[in-house]
Amino acid sequence: MIVFPGSNSDRDLQKAFESLSAVEVKMHWHEDPIEPKAYQVIGLPGGFSFGDYLRAGAIAKISPAIQSLPEAVEAGAHAIGICNGFQILLEARLLPGYLQMNQELGFVSRQEICRISEKVFPWFKENDVGRELRLPIAHGFGNYQCGRVDRKEVVAALHYEKNPNGSMENIAGVYRSLGKGSLFGLMPHPERACYAALGDDESKIFWTNAMEALS
Repeated sequence: MIVFPGSNSDRDLQKAFESLSAVEVKMHWHEDPIEPKAYQVIGLPGGFSFGDYLRAGAIAKISPAIQSLPEAVEAGAHAIGICNGFQILLEARLLPGYLQMNQELGFVSRQEICRISEKVFPWFKENDVGRELRLPIAHGFGNYQCGRVDRKEVVAALHYEKNPNGSMENIAGVYRSLGKGSLFGLMPHPERACYAALGDDESKIFWTNAMEALS
């Protein structure tokens, strides 16, 4: 788990992994480079890294951890960037496209129905495709736009049922293979919807799938 000043969902993501997959999660400070093959999964949490000064993710992208992330992914790590983590991956040009202010020019915080669109290792299996998940969103800059991309390398893995922010083609998350690993960026917060005690555990498949695939 990469931790930045201003992150507010790093502990949520840590607890999701630990409670559902019984693995130890290391909190990796952003100033420390990531050694290749040090981790199987690397989480970039939501929040407001560096206060979202300049642009969301614009300062975090130059952190040593992010600068070393491509090498770690190419060596076999699977990175997931959630909300601000997605913004960081886009700012670092590790995923194609960009995020702009929501179409209605306001912050949105609610639950949305999202559909799994593609099988993407290790997060979604073949039999997950078409499944709908109710996921929380909380963002002001979540309007995803992108020009032409190589669909063989980058896929839209998650779509909104009803577009909350103006994202092209209702895209909620994109996935890219890179070397032996992958990068998955998404605006919804699955780490906030994986506990039955809180009335919503639909997104636990993210973590259980990942741990099953990588064990």
